[in-house]
Amino acid sequence: MRFVLLFLVSNFCLPSFASPTLPPTLLPLIHKLYLEQGREFTLQQTETQLLENQFLLWQAKRFNPSILDRQSSVGFSTEYHIDKFLAAALLDWFTELKKIKKQSNPLPIDSSQIKALLGTYPADGQYTTEQLLKWKQIKLTNSSAFSLEQVMFSQSMQNRFKLHQGDIKLLRAIVEQRIYQQALFSQARAYLKQHNLNLSQLRQVVAGELLRPSMLAYLGVKEEMHGATSEYVEALRAEIPMQAVASYYAKHKDRFRYIQQVDAIAAKFKSKRDAEQFSAYTKANSWQKAIDKFSPSLVWKSAPKPLTRQSEPKWETQLAFSNKHGQMTHSIRTPTGQWLVLFSTSPVYGYYDINSETVRYQALLALTQSFAKSKFEQDYQQWKRTNNGTIL
Repeated sequence: MRFVLLFLVSNFCLPSFASPTLPPTLLPLIHKLYLEQGREFTLQQTETQLLENQFLLWQAKRFNPSILDRQSSVGFSTEYHIDKFLAAALLDWFTELKKIKKQSNPLPIDSSQIKALLGTYPADGQYTTEQLLKWKQIKLTNSSAFSLEQVMFSQSMQNRFKLHQGDIKLLRAIVEQRIYQQALFSQARAYLKQHNLNLSQLRQVVAGELLRPSMLAYLGVKEEMHGATSEYVEALRAEIPMQAVASYYAKHKDRFRYIQQVDAIAAKFKSKRDAEQFSAYTKANSWQKAIDKFSPSLVWKSAPKPLTRQSEPKWETQLAFSNKHGQMTHSIRTPTGQWLVLFSTSPVYGYYDINSETVRYQALLALTQSFAKSKFEQDYQQWKRTNNGTIL
């Protein structure tokens, strides 16, 4: 009942006068970035997107904090992606920063030393506390406290594996990129100050933008790849009442129609050639004339045979139901090594019972996103009411 009320309230709620706002100088910068990415946003749409992103970031901290460190166990860290995105944005906004060049940086360790320090790549990709503490002591730059432990945390599984193999060129590239980005961020502060902005604000903006797709999927607003669902979505789905399932069934009954009976005839042959000859003769004449001429082994003695899904033999029955009705199959090899030609027709349709697992599963699958969107909207409106004033 709670979700029925939620669904109704969220669709008829009045707009709130209390609402969070963003620094006004931020919007033109992000709007420019969106346009260059091919997203034809207005300034208003840009503001809406950024506010939603901050709400999603807040939800991530509440329900899915691990995503703040890494979105995928095999991918780069979230901070790595933030640094990369932010560096590109700053270069786009402030062209003077392009004068900054990457500098070569001598490393305090060589290939053999890094192999010895890292050891064998763990089968599960996980490192012990002792290893991380040891690597934390290995500083790779003089200008900033960038350790080997930070490198290993930031990199993808593929890059970590390469580093375990002693890939010193990769390590040097990672360190030099880090030094370059830090120089970029340092010099960008003066330009950002002119816009009354700072790096901390931008990092939060970028984090919200990067985590948006994953969090929309986590909250059930968008479908995840391969049909995977989060614990949040599973909990939401478990609370959808039977009343909602019954309503969905009544409105979409045709989606629960299935073939409960079909008429079929089928003949078996020892060779593919015999099956194809039979098939060609049947198409030119008739099934009965082909039977009289070739005398094949019949699967069902009566022709046509009314079949249900419980009929025998199972393999041939399944083929009769899946075959395009009114058309004869090509010659098909059977599990026993014979060749089959089958014709099915006259499907009789029925409807799954409202209390069946099929109905409940499909209805819940369809309803979940609607209820997730309603929950998202309700929580979003509440967040906006709570955050009345400038955020970031």
